[in-house]
Formats: sequence, structure tokens, C-alpha cells
Amino acid sequence: MVSGKYSVLAGAVSREQQMANISSNLANINTIGYKKNRVTFESILRGEQQTGDARGINYNRIRNTFTDFSEGALKSTGNPLDLAIHGDGFFKVLSPDGMKFTKRGDLHLNKQGILQTGSKMPVMDENNQPIYVPDSDVGKVSVNSFGEVSILTMDGNRNIVGKIGVFTINDRKLLKRETDTLFSLEKGGTATVVEEPEIAVASLEVSNVNMTQEMALMIDTLRTFESYQKVAKSYSALGEKQSELGTLG
Repeated sequence: MVSGKYSVLAGAVSREQQMANISSNLANINTIGYKKNRVTFESILRGEQQTGDARGINYNRIRNTFTDFSEGALKSTGNPLDLAIHGDGFFKVLSPDGMKFTKRGDLHLNKQGILQTGSKMPVMDENNQPIYVPDSDVGKVSVNSFGEVSILTMDGNRNIVGKIGVFTINDRKLLKRETDTLFSLEKGGTATVVEEPEIAVASLEVSNVNMTQEMALMIDTLRTFESYQKVAKSYSALGEKQSELGTLG
């Protein structure tokens, strides 16, 4: 009976962890460039261990937490510095802890004319250098679908002052989430420059979280958790009866 209690506890804990993951996704449903998290479960005991050692009682746990990098919908903003990458590419930014990757494309110029994200991190060019725009008048700055940044000169011409780097990752499983929209690249991962990226200008990629799906998953997870609670109460009731029987005579 004790092993049964532990099995129920393992199931309840794993569903509680899944609820936390769903809550995080729902909290970021309006976060630009956010990629939802998913979890997978596994049985701790397999084969003969389950039927022999545990007498058919199994335990489950969270096997893996991973990021779903599927594309989110595009939202038109009209802002020439709002960018969204089509496909698997990422922007590279300079954080206080070094180079990171993001899908967040709400860019702007700081007082020094450095192009940076809404989280105030400089965006890198193809050579891992910040992009400096001499004329910080946003009305004179434009970005094309290849990521080339140009400014409008007094004579009406446009001069290219930099090119935003778009990078693909050899194995996206090696991207470790640092914040809601920021990822670091773990050992063994490599980033490659996309020579001709496809960038949607004056648009942003919204979160790929689907509220309907998340709510359905939340309800299913909650019901499973409640089932574990009911079983746990049954075990407790049986344990009390067992204790009473043990004191007879």
C-alpha cells in the first residue's frame, strides 16, 4: 500500500509541474516572440521491474521540458523598426551575460543610435557587432526584407549603414531558455548566418501560445490531478482502517 501512495504522489507532483508550465504559457500569450514550453512524461519503472519489483505499481515523472519553436502569427504594426523573421532564424543580441538569441523583433534606437530590442539589448550584425545608425531620427531609418538598415540622406538617397544578422541553429534542442524570449546556446551548438533572410518589416511575431489549446490542456491536467487526490484519500482511509484492525485483541 505504501508503494501505491508513492505512485499516486509521483503522478500528482508531475501534473502540478505541468500546471506550472501551462500557467507560464498563458502568462506570456501577449509576449512578442514568446515560444511555448511543453512537457513529456515517462514511467520510471519498465518491463520486469514494474511487474516484479513493484508488483504492477508504476511511477511517472516529467521526462523532458522543451520549447516549441513553431512560428507564431504576424501582427502588422506600421512601425518600420518592428521586424519578424520567417522560418527558423533568430536575432542575436548582446545581453549582460554575453551573446543570446531571440525572436523578439520590437526594435528601436537608443540615445547613442544603437539598434536594440525592446528589452534594451543591442542587436548584432552578421559579424557579431552592434549596429550604429548615425542619424537617430527614426523617420529617416528603414529596414528591408534582407535586414539591411539604411538612412535617408539630405539629397534623398538611402545609405546602408548595417545589416541585421539572422542566424540558424544547428540543433535547437541546445537552445536554453534564459528569460521569456531569450535563449543561450549550449556547448555543441553552432549558429550560422542566413545570407538571404526573409524578414517581415513593420510586423511582429506574436506568441505561438494558443489559448484554446492551453485551456483544454489545463482542464485535462486539473482533472487528472484531482483523480490522483481522490486515490490518495482512499489510500489514507484504507490506512486508517488497517491501523484499527491492527489494534484489535
